Amino acid sequence: MKRRWLRLAVYGVLVALATAGYAYWYGFIRKEKPIEKMKPDFELSADSLFSVFNADEKAATLKFGGKTLLLKASIISVDKDSKGNVTITLVDPMMGVTCTIDSLQAVKQKVIIDGLSEGLPVKIKGRCDGMLSDVKISKCMIVN
Repeated sequence: MKRRWLRLAVYGVLVALATAGYAYWYGFIRKEKPIEKMKPDFELSADSLFSVFNADEKAATLKFGGKTLLLKASIISVDKDSKGNVTITLVDPMMGVTCTIDSLQAVKQKVIIDGLSEGLPVKIKGRCDGMLSDVKISKCMIVN
């Protein structure tokens, strides 16, 4: 009887260690594919993306959340912060679509980003994070 409990305890510890190891790998070691190499799951205009989220946020989050999108739109504004991140607003400055280009990607695309201005058409690829006051797109890059 003691032997059986000992065996169960050892198996339990092994399962716990394997689970902890996988969680550590998934959370800290695993490398996410760079956005340049990811194929877009959806190609659409920023206006239509915002309309879908505005009509039914829950269904849109299920459909687009965590997916790679290729958005086409005209630029409303371009803002740069002190850390080097660039935020491009599409559709409407109050409630629209905001695309964030992190500082590493901004350095790679500095020439393109410096040439951006209001009203220019642009194609942006990034990951949809859902909607707060506007639809958030992160890990973005400008597509030529």
